[in-house]
Amino acid sequence: MNIRNIYISLLATATLVCTSCMDDTDEPDTNTFLVTSTENIGEVNTTIYELKNKFSSVLANNNTFEKVNTDIVFEGVVCANDEGGNLYQTLIIRSIDTTKPTTDDAYDQCISIGIKNTFLSPYFKLGQRVKINLNGLYIGNYSRVPKIGQPYYTSKGNLRLGPMLFELCKTNIELVGEPDLSAPELVPIDLTTQEGIAWLNNRGNQTPYHTPLLATVRGLIAEMQGIQSRIPATGALSGNDEPLPKIFAPEALYDDGYAVDRTLNYRSDKTLTIRTSTQNECSFLHLPTDVRSYTGQLTYYSNWQLTLRTITDVERYEELQ
Repeated sequence: MNIRNIYISLLATATLVCTSCMDDTDEPDTNTFLVTSTENIGEVNTTIYELKNKFSSVLANNNTFEKVNTDIVFEGVVCANDEGGNLYQTLIIRSIDTTKPTTDDAYDQCISIGIKNTFLSPYFKLGQRVKINLNGLYIGNYSRVPKIGQPYYTSKGNLRLGPMLFELCKTNIELVGEPDLSAPELVPIDLTTQEGIAWLNNRGNQTPYHTPLLATVRGLIAEMQGIQSRIPATGALSGNDEPLPKIFAPEALYDDGYAVDRTLNYRSDKTLTIRTSTQNECSFLHLPTDVRSYTGQLTYYSNWQLTLRTITDVERYEELQ
């Protein structure tokens, strides 16, 4: 057999092999692309509200945590993720229990889930229902936010509750159904009404049962109204005014948490903090001079503070009328 015939014979064999591999009846194996469990991780046996009750002593103290050694399983919907880069390695899981009255704390609850990965949103989309088994994970309170994750040592040697290892998603998290953008858990709590403002004014609401929340607030950015308008920069620009035009989180102003606090007057005599990490799409937004509505993760530290999810969380007031 000459070289030409050998080549034709090999080509025919390769074509036959490829054809048999691409049988129309074969289904692609997508399991290798899933980062969550492909098996049932356990039946739901608690709610976020009941979870907070069970670990109330841990959640009551800042920066404390406890390991879970039993199959405690709850379910909820992803209402915030890291799509915009401002919520780093973080998901907010929310559950609305329609069997409870809306005035009951058990009706609407959220909890933060820390997962060590640079981009979670492709795997945990908004509206995705998830089931989480806490066995082997830790629950605690990080910067007063009820959180699930794993402990780690900070650069200063402090032990804190951080994100869980990414590979634990395979054993501890299960996706339930497909993402549903019409899920009620994606509708933020409206704190722009008189009733909402009264709720913000009540410091008695600053408890683990009311944080984190997906909420909308409204007001003026103080730094654009002549109030605290001249903020001295830090680092290399120390002593100078912050760069113009003013943005939410210029690097010249970042604190130890690599974030910048802005002051929102949601009433003429009442304020809350809009906290934004540096180097993400939200951080480069220009500070508005007019009244805007802001949606995001509402928590508290010394005061209420809101963290935007994406740039679409900032809306003109007139667009909502």
